[in-house]
Amino acid sequence: MIENLKRIREPLAWILIALVAANLVLGIVQLVLQVQQAVPPFEAFQAIGGSLMNISLLVAVIVVVCTCFFIAPATRHARTLTLVAAWVLTIGVILTLVSYALGAAAADNALGRVLEIVGALLDLILKGIAAGSLWVLLSGVNAGRIDTAPLALPAPEEAEDTAGELPSETEPRTTWQRGEAAGAVWRTADEAAAGAPGATRMPSGQEAPIFRDEAASAARDEPAGQ
Repeated sequence: MIENLKRIREPLAWILIALVAANLVLGIVQLVLQVQQAVPPFEAFQAIGGSLMNISLLVAVIVVVCTCFFIAPATRHARTLTLVAAWVLTIGVILTLVSYALGAAAADNALGRVLEIVGALLDLILKGIAAGSLWVLLSGVNAGRIDTAPLALPAPEEAEDTAGELPSETEPRTTWQRGEAAGAVWRTADEAAAGAPGATRMPSGQEAPIFRDEAASAARDEPAGQ
């Protein structure tokens, strides 16, 4: 059950973000339709002000986005998901603010206008906190101030491919072939064991090498008479 929830959390977050965006689009369509039906613009804004974004849906978006970051393993698109969600919620807050500001002018009396403003402020504060929390989360993760869960480990096939890779050409060789060693000399046995290239002869003025492998030595090792 838990593993299934981990697999669907990222698609679920995208679905919730799409629902919030669709809610905003429907609110704008409703506003346009009301204006076309000769409804005063201030009253039209007042009607859609509180319905542009549902608080319960915003809470669900924040919870699912946080699970993508903090429940191991973190999803690969958690940052992109959070950025998109933050922008959608921010646009919704701005539209809600404009709707409440214009809708307050439709109140008939001063008391009704005050009540309209107080209710709008409470709704805007909650929605602003929801959008701001995502920006704070994204900023903290990018700056390294907030630790997130590690990403998923690579698949076994990928691990096997990585393990089977040949050493880089820049890595030093530790062995040499018989054909490369025939007739070559080294200054020390350590150089020969380390795979250092041998020389055909030692430079004049240097001591004789303590390790030597020549083709002639192979001939001496053969049985006599062959």
